[in-house]
Amino acid sequence: MIRRFVRSVIHNATVTAAEAAPPTSLRVDPVLMRAMEVRPFEQVEIIHTATGSRFEAWVEEGGPGEVRAHGMRTGDVITIISTALLQDGQTLNHRAKSITLDAQNRIVSLTEN
Repeated sequence: MIRRFVRSVIHNATVTAAEAAPPTSLRVDPVLMRAMEVRPFEQVEIIHTATGSRFEAWVEEGGPGEVRAHGMRTGDVITIISTALLQDGQTLNHRAKSITLDAQNRIVSLTEN
């Protein structure tokens, strides 16, 4: 059986700009992409923490500290979730990464659960 698991989550990402991103993309600081272990054009889920609205987008490499999402306003706080499909045998050792950011999108904690 194949199951869908959370692979990594970024909490408290602050949107730095919204106007220039295509409707289906999320531009993210490359340091955050490496911490999340996501690649360019990988699909992620985005949750607006104030409204609870959700949408999916593909990731693009952005500039330092950048988190740019279509349909969001500068200063909005979002959660970014990366998932993976795992077979039952792979789930035994699976650990999800949880990354928390400060208001400038710098990593303040990184844990594996």
